[in-house]
Parts: sequence; C-alpha cells; structure tokens
Amino acid sequence: MSHVLIRLFRESDIKFAYTSCANEHWNQSLRSVERMFTSEPNGCFVAEVNGKRVGHVFSISYGKLGWIGLLIIDKEYRRIGVGTLLMKKAMSYLLGIGVETIKLEAVPEIAGLYRKLGFVDEFDSLRFIGISGKSNRATSPNVKPLRRDEIEEVAKFDSRYFGANRSKALRLTYEDSPEFCFVSRIESKIIGYIMCYEADTGYRIGPWVCTSSYPRTAKELFSKCIETVEDYAKLFVGVPALNDAAIKLLQNLDFKLYSKSIRMHFGKKLESQNMRGIFAIGGAEKG
Repeated sequence: MSHVLIRLFRESDIKFAYTSCANEHWNQSLRSVERMFTSEPNGCFVAEVNGKRVGHVFSISYGKLGWIGLLIIDKEYRRIGVGTLLMKKAMSYLLGIGVETIKLEAVPEIAGLYRKLGFVDEFDSLRFIGISGKSNRATSPNVKPLRRDEIEEVAKFDSRYFGANRSKALRLTYEDSPEFCFVSRIESKIIGYIMCYEADTGYRIGPWVCTSSYPRTAKELFSKCIETVEDYAKLFVGVPALNDAAIKLLQNLDFKLYSKSIRMHFGKKLESQNMRGIFAIGGAEKG
C-alpha cells in the first residue's frame, strides 16, 4: 500500500469517474458527475497506484449532515485496501468541517466495508424502473413549474423530511433541468415538490417529497413531472422502504423493483428525518 496516493479530485478527472460509473452500470450521466464535483470540490478524492488512477469517492456536506457516494475501485485493485483509504479520507474531510452524521447507500455486496468503518444499517433503499406514458393522469391546479426564486423555500420545506438544508444540491439539479421540476401549494404553503433529471439512460426521478397528509398530491406531482419527458423513456426511482405509500403508488403504475441498497449512517443518529414524506431520494450518491 506504500504506492497508493489519495489526492483531491480535479476537473480533469470527471471523465475518468464517469467512465468508471458506466463500467459499473450505475447510470450516471457525465453531467451528474460534474454536479457532484461542483457541489463539494474539496470533498472528492482520487486514488492512484504508481501514478495510475484506480478509484474515486465523492462527498457532500449539508451542515451537520454529510453524504458519501460514488465509491468505485477498478476491479484489479479491489480488496487491497484502496476503498478503505478513500473512505477514511472522505470521512475525515466531512468530520473536519463539522459534520456530525455521515450517511451513504451501500451496495449489499460491500456493506461489510462500511460496517468495519463504524457505519450502522438503517433501512433498505429500493430501486424501481418504469416507462413514461403509463401514468394515470392526475393533474391539479395546485401543481406548478418550480421557479428559481422558490428554491430556498423548497429547501426549507425539504429539510423537515431530509433532516438538513440541501439547497446547494437542489439548486444545481434545478439549474440543469428546470423543465422537470414542479411544486405544489395549498394557500401559498408548499405541500410537495418533485425534480427529475436525465441519466445516462432514461431519467431519474428525485428528490420527490410530499407532506404525508396530502397523499394525492404525491401522485399529482409525479404525473405532471413525467408528462414532460418523451413517451417510452425509462424512469428510475429510488424509494425508502419505509415509505409504503410511495411503493404502492409506483406498483400501481407498473413500476418494477429491480435492485436495492442499504441506507447506513456513521456518528450521531439523525432524529429529524421523516422518511414517510420522501417518495424518492435525490440519488444514492447525495441523498
């Protein structure tokens, strides 16, 4: 391990990370990798062995809450400790800037690595796939296109469910795909919102958050959102297994479960999250 170097990720590494994601079939677009780097350039790292790039990890901070994702090691360099070094570097960065809780979503096959580092299982995070054009139209005059000047208000609403203010991530997603973002209000009060963005193949839905006392609004937001993409496009949705309403809604729309990951945390347990209001995560790499 004496020849392993962990260094800061550079803009010139974006294509390398995109290619490694494609090799793992993680369906990350080049632009989504760029967004992650832009969100937290000091929290992204590359591993080199004898000058060759062999892996990377990304992290992002939301105040006291941090997130780690996109940990990928080239196959020929796995099980020699490179992943552990990258994880420790990302964890050290987040803890060093005041993060108290670090979360991630683990592929079950490598969850043991995270447990050895002190991460604790929380719940399963389910992955659904569907096809656009199959939604039962449930339009509502309360659902409107999200405006740029509403992002901070949406982030404040979102924080009651996510557990932290993630306005920087929401803003970057919105700036890339404003036509796929919607908000619902009742008497000027936000009761839900949804975002969607292009993946390497198809589209990713999320974040998608809705007040649980307005279950119909979640479907209205979803229907409005997928009306904006072309018919017969693949749609990918990551759903907390704790949200029964989201699972039922997607199954009724012929979405199929195709994989899952494990939500885990390190450090202080976050009590302020309300997973029953989270109908879709923003992405395994950023929460």
